[in-house]
Amino acid sequence: MKKGYILVATMLLSFGSFSATTVVKNPMENEIKVGVSLTVSVKSDGEPVKGALVKIVSNRMVIGAGTSDDSGNTKISIESYGDQLVTIEVFHSMYKSTKLRDVVLTEGKTFNVTMVSKTESAEDVKAESDEKVAKTQEQLEKEKQATQEAIERKEEALKKQEEAKKETEEAKKETEEAKKEAEEAKKEAEELRNSGESMTDERRKQIESDIQAREEGAKQREEDAAARLKALEDTSNNTELVKDKEAEKEAKKEAEKLQKEQEQELSKAEKEAKDAEKAAKEEKEKAEEEAKSADKLAKEEEKKEKAAEKEAKEAEKEAKEAEKEAKEAEKEVKQAEKEAKEMADLQKKLDKLDEEQSKLDDDRKKLDGEQKKLDKSIKKAKKKGKSTEKLLEKQKKLGEDHAKLSDKENKLDDKRKKVLKKMK
Repeated sequence: MKKGYILVATMLLSFGSFSATTVVKNPMENEIKVGVSLTVSVKSDGEPVKGALVKIVSNRMVIGAGTSDDSGNTKISIESYGDQLVTIEVFHSMYKSTKLRDVVLTEGKTFNVTMVSKTESAEDVKAESDEKVAKTQEQLEKEKQATQEAIERKEEALKKQEEAKKETEEAKKETEEAKKEAEEAKKEAEELRNSGESMTDERRKQIESDIQAREEGAKQREEDAAARLKALEDTSNNTELVKDKEAEKEAKKEAEKLQKEQEQELSKAEKEAKDAEKAAKEEKEKAEEEAKSADKLAKEEEKKEKAAEKEAKEAEKEAKEAEKEAKEAEKEVKQAEKEAKEMADLQKKLDKLDEEQSKLDDDRKKLDGEQKKLDKSIKKAKKKGKSTEKLLEKQKKLGEDHAKLSDKENKLDDKRKKVLKKMK
């Protein structure tokens, strides 16, 4: 048994640049089968982790390693591998280390690793800091502004409700028109099927002109409906901002030490300060109530606005379906025209065959007349005992003529059957 040991030690002590792909041989050469290439995808909260150190370890030996790129992926190739169980170890200074144990590597497979962050992100820290920054006077101004904005939102919602109602009515009107056009088209299709070749060219041209006009109108209405639907979708994507209310901070009390002779004046100033603080607090509470009330009214109107927009969208949808039905009806008209033309052509063929049959019938009558004359001649010759040899020749000739006529009739009947089969 061949004994060969290849020792590769990979020491990664920092987050410096590590080659995207490092190849290390497995020391158990008697188990080696083939090489393997794989991908390790490192993410945290669904986002890629860049700069993570990834190790493939077998029996405490690193047999492959790499560093994740901007997309969180690292591709690792191992020169020799024999289906041994390995551990995938992932390290990053800002995340908790993660390991996938007892893994069997597969060619071309991607192994997903999820890491947990050790600290909050910069965005989270900033958001928490912004929420804590506020002052009493600033809060008061914000409450007043919020009240005004809520009133404006309410007015805007009422305006959009009216617009949505108009859009709904227009869409319903278009739906009715499209349905009406579809019915008219169906009637025209039926008329075409029933009329056959009796339809005049003038009538056909008028129908084709009407169909083209309806198709152009349906296309324009579809484009208008799509534009209105997009506008409705744009207006329905507004997200309301909810703000937290913080309690009012106490005003900073005057800390300067007054002279004894000014104690009475100081007492009066302190009383006035308390009164002012109380008034400011009451004003803030009043502003908060007004803001809440205005916000409630605005939300109610916005809710109605969304309902109106939903109704408008449904009406637009019905209009589109009606347009679709109208188009199908137009197709039916065209198909009916095609069928009517085909039927007219087939009818012409039948008429032509009937004309040919009429000629054959005339020929048959002539032969029947000749046969009657010949029958009389034969009867007369037999009665007088005369020779009927020449009469028999005439009889054979008449038989041949009848046979030719029958053959022509059979051919006409075959043609007639084919035409009738197509007319079913």
